Amino acid sequence: MDIMSALGIKTQESFEAWYESYLQGREQILFDIDGFEWDEAQIGFQYSMGEVTDTVTAMATILDLYSPAVAHGREVPIKKIEGYIPRQKRYETLDENDYRTMMQQVADISSAATLRGESPYDNILDFLSKNLLEFGGDFPLSHAQSVTYQVGQMKSNFGLSLTDVNNPNGLVDITFSAKVSASNTLAGKYYTVKANGTVTYDANTHPIQDINTLLNKITWGNKYGEVEAEIDDQTLLWLMGHPDFVRAIGYMTVENLITSSASKADADARALEIGAHRLLIDGSNTEIMSALFKRLFPKVSILKLHDNFVAVAKLNKETKKIEKPLLKVFNEHVLLFRPAGLIGVIKNVVPVRPDSSHLHSYMFDKRGVIDYWYDPNTQTQHWRSELTALATPNRPSKMYRILLGETDSTSIDTEITT
Repeated sequence: MDIMSALGIKTQESFEAWYESYLQGREQILFDIDGFEWDEAQIGFQYSMGEVTDTVTAMATILDLYSPAVAHGREVPIKKIEGYIPRQKRYETLDENDYRTMMQQVADISSAATLRGESPYDNILDFLSKNLLEFGGDFPLSHAQSVTYQVGQMKSNFGLSLTDVNNPNGLVDITFSAKVSASNTLAGKYYTVKANGTVTYDANTHPIQDINTLLNKITWGNKYGEVEAEIDDQTLLWLMGHPDFVRAIGYMTVENLITSSASKADADARALEIGAHRLLIDGSNTEIMSALFKRLFPKVSILKLHDNFVAVAKLNKETKKIEKPLLKVFNEHVLLFRPAGLIGVIKNVVPVRPDSSHLHSYMFDKRGVIDYWYDPNTQTQHWRSELTALATPNRPSKMYRILLGETDSTSIDTEITT
């Protein structure tokens, strides 16, 4: 049985129509490029662009009636951002054994339909179509996850570092930098998450003061615009458990706590107790914690919480099976501050095909491509997709982050110290 022909996918036109009708929507599943937009496709793999900068306009000069104004040019230097755009690929095959397994399932469906007095043909085609859609839909979905991961890493890690963990079947020990200055990263180290999930806080640190100091610095002179903060949702809950935040929550919960207390020390103690009680009730509610965070830092216009994961295909050498562990898109223990709106582009290279011997369809508005061909000698279908793209910040000097804490996988302490 010629399955592709039975489904009406025999020509270049029908393959393109099939992709656009049924698979194109998979490009947007698990696709999050907030703060970035697609750039125009280019021919080469090297890119170069100017950093988007905010200029300050000086006042006009006051002169007497007949004195000429002194001419001056634009003195703001253009910073160039350069790099290389990597290619991402997916390749799968379906051979005779795969289809024999599928045909056995088809036979079972046919037999069941015949026993019911129904025509099995529609059921068989529906089964084959759903299997093909599930198989083919993984191609655009995998690229959507890759671009989403790039964006999350550029924002939280200030670069995409390829390792055995996030790119086990490809290049490793390569970093695509976001070109953010090292001075834009502050090491807070306010807490440590232990192996059993409990948290130890450093009560001698002052995260609220540090965050306000940074916000005052980056918004001074009104050149920054609206501030957007981004953080992993679990990290927000960890941060809000710090004594500084617990105390502040207590003060926000009960008004006039200082004036009704015998001393500042007494007020602080009562605020800690009230805040701890509030966290006991609402400490796992990210909406409430987000609202409290924004009350504490009114300079933050938007607070974006990250809870998305991507899957990585990795061969288990012991079981010889492909496993798909999950990775967080936005790193834990990071609080990012950036201008609201666009802070980057997704550089991409237009796909080029020397000939049209394979059926193919474009993906992501002609930025990527999926190919299909059949080898009659091995009775194998070949499916391959590629997208050459890199999320690239174009306002790197305006991106700041605080490293809030760390995970200590060696710790066995079970107490939460405040």
